Amino acid sequence: MYKYTKILSILTIPLAALVIFFTCGGHGTYLPFLFIFPFSLLGSFFNEKVFFTFFVVGLLQLPLYGFLLDKFAVKKGFPVVIGIHVICMFIVFILKREDFF
Repeated sequence: MYKYTKILSILTIPLAALVIFFTCGGHGTYLPFLFIFPFSLLGSFFNEKVFFTFFVVGLLQLPLYGFLLDKFAVKKGFPVVIGIHVICMFIVFILKREDFF
């Protein structure tokens, strides 16, 4: 029960560490951040820094994806999860691309 929620919850920690490593305290690239945790970068539209609130939302993003995959069948849930993720990536990329990349 809740197989994908558990897997994606466990993967969130190392992926967050990897993304923080690549950002190098603001001096590196935000591309891994954009690809893995696009909801975290939505907070940068309100301020130049990533808010703590949106960082928490980003950390809850993958477990929420897992919950959606568990609640609905993977066959139905996976396209929805990928669609939401890609749309959010495009929104962040189009609106903030000159500042981040």
